[in-house]
Amino acid sequence: MFGFETRTIKNLNKEEKKQVELLLVSNGLSFEGIPDCTAVVEDHDEKIIATASIQGKVIKMVAADYEWRESGLSGMAISSLIQYARENSIFHLFIYTKRDMADKFAYLGFAELSRTETVVLMESGQPSSDDYRKMLRQNKVFGDSDNIGASVMNCNPFTLGHRYLIETAAKQSDGLYVIIVQEDLSLFPFEDRFMLVTEGTKDIKNVKIIPSGDYAVSRATFPTYFLKDKGIASVAETQAELDAVLFANLFVPELGIKKRFVGTEPFCATTSKYNEMMRKVLPKRGVEVVEIERLNDPTGIALSASRVRKAIVENDTGALIKMLPPVTIKYLSTERGRTVVEKLIDEHHKNGN
Repeated sequence: MFGFETRTIKNLNKEEKKQVELLLVSNGLSFEGIPDCTAVVEDHDEKIIATASIQGKVIKMVAADYEWRESGLSGMAISSLIQYARENSIFHLFIYTKRDMADKFAYLGFAELSRTETVVLMESGQPSSDDYRKMLRQNKVFGDSDNIGASVMNCNPFTLGHRYLIETAAKQSDGLYVIIVQEDLSLFPFEDRFMLVTEGTKDIKNVKIIPSGDYAVSRATFPTYFLKDKGIASVAETQAELDAVLFANLFVPELGIKKRFVGTEPFCATTSKYNEMMRKVLPKRGVEVVEIERLNDPTGIALSASRVRKAIVENDTGALIKMLPPVTIKYLSTERGRTVVEKLIDEHHKNGN
């Protein structure tokens, strides 16, 4: 387009970031995370008048100057990011956008997954949600019932608290699907977390473990969950609601889910907000939200994966024995487990603790 220049920038300098942030604020958005690449459209005075960023496979922070909002500049920025993604072998993309922009991104090939009153989550490329639906159908092992439950867990790592929640929820269900967060942004790799939960619950007969793909608590659906700086509370709230709506759109119909089990959350404000969104979204869609009181250790303090990670760093074997099932204790002594422990300690020291 004559008079405009589009650039992709891997590391924004101070002035570029300032302009992008101001543009986002004027669009009611905020700068979050550390993008892999940012596309900007500049006018002849080198003023940034449109922008979009990509992190992993998620395009977000899409904004244009109000004066140029109808000129297709956001599409120019996104097209640059799509080209960047292809060059980096990323063929499955997600995008956050305001509701009034959804039609424009549908024109660019994005299909809607989930929406709230303010934002829409869309995707394009392969493998898609249709492929994931097929996987869910293949893993539907419980017959139709009004008492099929589900729980979504990260398990970083798998603790006695997780085991307690699964065991308690299974007793209250004809069948329980435990959906393990597949996004590999936790210290304990997904493959290991999935194995620990599978091995640690194999004696509970009415439980089926399923990977979440990109469709539950991922960088696409709930990126704030993985940020050390949890950011603006309203951002986390919006993402939590979007993730809850997607759960209702995707998991509920494919698996016949009637109950969503969550643990009480005394430690993490973001997870607490997530539970709140479950209660707001799911009952209206025929899913009861059942909150299970978190298991306490012998001292009366609630068990949590964060407490476990702290005990690992401090080499507090006594505390770990009280908080971890045998399968996780055994894992920590394996070569893979020791590698994770070393990373955990390095991360602790890197943060100046």
